Amino acid sequence: MSILTDLTEGALEPEYRSTTHRRTSRPVLVVAVALLAILLTFAVLQTTRGAGTAATQRQELLDRIGAARERQGELADRAASLDDEVRALGQDALGDPAQREQLRQLETATGASAVSGPGIVVVVNDAPDAKNTTGLILDGDITRLVNGLWQAGAEAISINGRRLTTLTPIRSAGAAITVDYVSLSPPYRLEVIGDASNLQARFNETPGAVWWHFLAQNYGVTMSISQAEKDLNLPSDAGMTLRYAQPG
Repeated sequence: MSILTDLTEGALEPEYRSTTHRRTSRPVLVVAVALLAILLTFAVLQTTRGAGTAATQRQELLDRIGAARERQGELADRAASLDDEVRALGQDALGDPAQREQLRQLETATGASAVSGPGIVVVVNDAPDAKNTTGLILDGDITRLVNGLWQAGAEAISINGRRLTTLTPIRSAGAAITVDYVSLSPPYRLEVIGDASNLQARFNETPGAVWWHFLAQNYGVTMSISQAEKDLNLPSDAGMTLRYAQPG
């Protein structure tokens, strides 16, 4: 019996049979749980604080971009006003009326001077349920539209107040379309000076119109064309610079 008793009593390690050891393990567990709770709380606070800082920085950046665009617009208007003043002085310097008229026609054709006259207004916009690039107007779509209007007999065109010339770039910059390196937002309003009586009908016969009818039917983009109720006033191209000069 003594051997059986010894085997029974020695089957477990002493620490497992010790009630003192079980009592001392509970405070360790409590401390571990407390430390874990502290770490989780610290992580939550850091994440919340980081999100708030990121939102503040993003808003500050958006405000700076908005202010820079507004300043850019003011400077462009100022430059256009000074260009008009310079051209007026150039007109006054020419003594020959024929040369003045030739200069006026060239400035109108190149977008170097502001123009006014009858025409049509074309407004295009993204599809109401546009997602990613599906249903969005792209730079190539605007280019086809503009080329169709030139082909229909447009004499001068502006997009959201930006005058177009043969040198005006129309590009994509992220999700925005830039005209003459200025970002524009939809809807895009094109003011077109020309013979309003047949400009729209002639445009409908161009490849640009065919492309836009395809976009409207298949991708939900919208396009409206209406005759201007009064004369349109288009500014000069603010980005126009003198590249060549020849003495007379």
